Amino acid sequence: IKYDSLRYAYVSRAQIEFDNDPLLDGMILSVRLDNESIETTNMTYLTRGLWWTPRYEVMVIDDRSATLRALADLNNEHQRLYDTTRSQLVTGSIPLASNSVRAPAPMEAQRVELMAGSMSDASLSISSIPDSTNFGSYSYNITHKFSLLPKSIKTFPFLSAMISFNYTLETSVYLSTGAASGLFQRIFIIKPSEFLPAGTITFYLATTGITLGQGRLTDTPKQSEQKISVGNDPDVRFNIISVITAINQTPTYGQDLDVNVTVSNRKDKQTVSVKLTINSGFRNTTLLIKNLSSSNIRINQSSNDKSILIIQATIQPNQNERCNFSLKQLS
Repeated sequence: IKYDSLRYAYVSRAQIEFDNDPLLDGMILSVRLDNESIETTNMTYLTRGLWWTPRYEVMVIDDRSATLRALADLNNEHQRLYDTTRSQLVTGSIPLASNSVRAPAPMEAQRVELMAGSMSDASLSISSIPDSTNFGSYSYNITHKFSLLPKSIKTFPFLSAMISFNYTLETSVYLSTGAASGLFQRIFIIKPSEFLPAGTITFYLATTGITLGQGRLTDTPKQSEQKISVGNDPDVRFNIISVITAINQTPTYGQDLDVNVTVSNRKDKQTVSVKLTINSGFRNTTLLIKNLSSSNIRINQSSNDKSILIIQATIQPNQNERCNFSLKQLS
């Protein structure tokens, strides 16, 4: 605070009382064009408190089909209104450097707005194909006018994309002697027709609209599979009983195991498909299959790593599938 031409006093912001709103959560910018021949000009600047986040909704029809809706949430933390005639959403790794330590005030009353019309209508999407660059970023153009209200979130469908879809139950376990059991994780696998920037992804059952689960989608290139785990299935579990039948000390240490695996489906109506990956711990492992309960279960060794065993099974409601095999392991 300036007292006169020679004296100043320094106080904190909390000690100052204003007669009028000082607009401390923003700034007032005045631009003057000295050249009278210039009628319009463009000005670019960076600001905090304005950002967008991708969000995805997947409507699951069955185990192998689903539809995707890609939404963009535009956040305005400022106290002011933004009337926008043309804008662009940019995604990718774009680091920004700033010396500013001022951040907008927290959102006190969050206001959420949706664009008019059916959100499932792909024709309302901002872009059917994003604009890509050679510098690792994508952009989505908003060509129509809209207003971004103070302290608000506005939601657009920002991309029209198809996905191939699969649902499975998977888990991994390290093989040890004795008994082991566990549950299978629910895994949704999607392969999009277009690049999907990282965001939250939620899965819904198409027939009823109930939520099946939510996860985090990383940046996903087009035609690339992405697995999203949404927790365990309490009705599907595995049990493993492993017994040492022989131990070899020479010429190298090793052991022989007899292994029984049971996979149970306690659902009343649904048939499930599962994948159980077992790490035997010995890269030099020989597998001998002794018995399979039916043609619905099979076991294989990984072609790249002989210590990895993969059991896949399709299990009817309230049924079990079993397999019995022996392992000869050498270190």
